[in-house]
Amino acid sequence: MREVFAHAEFRKLFFSNLFSGFGQGMTMIGIAWYLVETTGSAQLLGSTMFTSALLMFFIGPYIGTLIDRFSRKKMLLIENLIGFAVLGSLAAWGFFGPYAEWMLIAIYLVTTFMYQIHYPAQSALVQEGFEARHYDSINSLLEIEGQTASVLAGGVAGVLLNSYGLHVVILFDALTYLLAFGLLSTMKYTFTLEGEAGANRGVNWLGQLGQSWQYIRERRGFLVFGISALMPFIAIMVSNLLKPVYVSQTLKADVSVFSFGEMAYAIGAVTAGALVAIVVRKVGSYAAIVGNTLLFAAVIAGMVSLPYGWALIAAYAVYGWCNASVRLIRQTLYMNVVPKHLMGRVMSFFNSVGMMMRLVLIGLFTVIIDHTGASLGYIIMAGLLLLAAVGLAVTMRPILAEAKAQTAVASEDH
Repeated sequence: MREVFAHAEFRKLFFSNLFSGFGQGMTMIGIAWYLVETTGSAQLLGSTMFTSALLMFFIGPYIGTLIDRFSRKKMLLIENLIGFAVLGSLAAWGFFGPYAEWMLIAIYLVTTFMYQIHYPAQSALVQEGFEARHYDSINSLLEIEGQTASVLAGGVAGVLLNSYGLHVVILFDALTYLLAFGLLSTMKYTFTLEGEAGANRGVNWLGQLGQSWQYIRERRGFLVFGISALMPFIAIMVSNLLKPVYVSQTLKADVSVFSFGEMAYAIGAVTAGALVAIVVRKVGSYAAIVGNTLLFAAVIAGMVSLPYGWALIAAYAVYGWCNASVRLIRQTLYMNVVPKHLMGRVMSFFNSVGMMMRLVLIGLFTVIIDHTGASLGYIIMAGLLLLAAVGLAVTMRPILAEAKAQTAVASEDH
């Protein structure tokens, strides 16, 4: 990791992500808690999350074609400008009057939209701009960076919400996007896929999306693997609805438990970023990804059986470890297997599938959890994680073999 961090251009990417991730984390924590606390119900938050997932399901594939057609750096710069402009405007409003519900929903939707751009574009930029031998280290460092931002966001958001109000949180967020834009704009980067992008200029975006689907379909087990490997992440995203309801209504706790849970999650994920490469070397990618998916399911069941604040905080530390470990292994596999000119579309394809699954789950939970409580939602997620572990166990070996072959070819070329 030292060799990678010594690279000046990587450090610019690292710290720009740290700033924007901090802002995004504060926004999601602040809006989720505010909507549940002010309405006393999960309905508005759930409806907002459902609408967000529905929009991103349709927009996501198109974003993937843009990432493969244009400079990945420009895509990230545009994301940060959108974040600054929208959040800055709404922060200014908050100093002069209360927020209407549509404003809070707009903030949530814009933040989700930026997330949909950020991670496929970042993965494609890393794959394009750095050597394959550094993918493990880069992914681990970016995971540490992202979760460090979440630790800071969880702590600061709780303090600012209690002491100053939501408008100050949003202002803080807007400034972090501006800082990220300024730093990333100085990063040296050349879009190296002009030839492939030029060949696709006459192909509409549906045709380009079809190219990624053909690639996925031709590889045995790749679709099932991709969906199964997304399940820990889907569980975390759906818990953005379940958690504030669980803390507020089941545990009868305040925002500090909510924020400490976010911080514990981030600490677990940072630990995974630092140690997952060592775990993979000892037990292998196969055992690590299947084992962490099973562990995630087991800890959810344990948390629900112990309805205490400390149990939630401890459980979220394990969730952070499990989700980050699975994501890092999955990310490195994709970078070693998926062609660079398809990376944005393949990542966006799976993101859209994940959005569809989140739509179904968020819609279901929005309807039921005010009547059943959030515990049932967590139990359902544990069952889905068990199914995902089976899917990973069945499909992963051919993908590992292809990744090993691709890595060997890249080493020979280097």
